[in-house]
Amino acid sequence: MDCPRCEAELVAVENEKGSLSCCPECSGVWTDVSELNRLLLRHNLPVLEKLGGQVNPDDSLGLCPDCQIDLVAIEGGEKRSMAYDTCEHCGGIFVDTEGEAAFETFDEAVEAIIGFYRRFKPETAGK
Repeated sequence: MDCPRCEAELVAVENEKGSLSCCPECSGVWTDVSELNRLLLRHNLPVLEKLGGQVNPDDSLGLCPDCQIDLVAIEGGEKRSMAYDTCEHCGGIFVDTEGEAAFETFDEAVEAIIGFYRRFKPETAGK
């Protein structure tokens, strides 16, 4: 599979907890929505649907590594700064973790994803 951002070959990182496809060039991570939601819940973050966001029809990242159809850009969220790309056909999600180095382990990739989504966690009442 090729990275939708820079077209480098994605590398699988896995352990007994799961598997993710990471780009060794741009540090983006490709996963499916169920895996992403499972990771978010394990780290006490809301699932993707609860974060909100809407399609930006003017922005297109590239092709889905699985389906080879155009990805859809999702933007917004409560803090209005979240952005990720998704495939409407297979449910794949591409997260640009904005990292500088390739992930060598599953845990490194998970930490980058959680850090990305933690920035968009809705504020709770009373804080």
